[in-house]
This record gives sequence, C-alpha cells and structure tokens, in this order.
Amino acid sequence: MPLVRQLARRYARTGEPLDDLVQAGCVGLIAAVDRWDPGRGRPFEAYAVPTIVGAMRHHLRDRAPALRTPRRAGATPAVMLPLDDDLPGADDPIAAADDRLALALALRRLPHHERRIVVLALFGDRSHRAIADDLGLSQVHVSRLLRSAIVRLRCALADAPVVGADDPA
Repeated sequence: MPLVRQLARRYARTGEPLDDLVQAGCVGLIAAVDRWDPGRGRPFEAYAVPTIVGAMRHHLRDRAPALRTPRRAGATPAVMLPLDDDLPGADDPIAAADDRLALALALRRLPHHERRIVVLALFGDRSHRAIADDLGLSQVHVSRLLRSAIVRLRCALADAPVVGADDPA
C-alpha cells in the first residue's frame, strides 16, 4: 500500500482526488499479485509498478473528457466574428456587412500561404492534417502558421478603422 500511495502522488496534480487514484492503484496491485510469478526471478516491485501505474492511467483516461481542447486554448476563449446575417447577435445587417468587409481586408494583408491556410481551416472546415497533406507541409507547421495568422488577423481587426465612419479630418 505505501508503494501505491507513492505512485498515486505522482498523478495528484491531474485534478483527480488522491483517494480515487489510490483505489485505482489498489486494483492494479491486486492484478499484479495475481499475475506475478516468483519462479521467474523478477522482484515483485519491478513487476508491480508498471501494472499499478497502468491501472492509474486507465482510470485517468476513463475519466477524461471526450473532447479535448489544445493546452494553449485552455485559458483563452475563442472569439469568432459573425459572418452570416442570420446568426444570433447580428441584428444590424450594416454592422455585419462592416464586420465581413473588415475581415476580408484583414485577410488580404496576410501572406498568400497564411491566407490559404486560414480560409481552408476556418471557412473550408478542414483539419490541420488535411491542410498539411494538401500543401505538402507537416501538421505542426500548419498549426504554427495558422496560429500566427490568427494573431495577425486579430491585430489587423483591432487596428482597423470603422468602415463607413466619417473622418474628422
């Protein structure tokens, strides 16, 4: 049991209660006791640790949400720009048209390859893997390019003047 508690403390930072981890570890310990063969000359601890850790990991995996968000998106909520007039919150068709125009102008400021990736990902509903296969890039590179392009779009949209506003000049 002290070995199980020690191993459970490794996973305490996952947010799962320590008692639940210890309980899952005990199930692994019982499985290790049942399957351990002393005649093979291997110490019990060397056999039991991977079995106990495996039971804890299975428990954590079973309790994990079905849909996982990327780590970098965990603290930052996604902000999307309404593109259709029939979406809730687009009561003013002029404001919605202004938003679409501002987005189109911001997209034109992006380099061609970044613009293509943004359009495929956001408007074409393509996965990073599918875009990478189409463009002959790695999925990681597509993810990095998309992330930097979205940052550029946000900056461009934040700096964009209101379309149709009277200039005080």
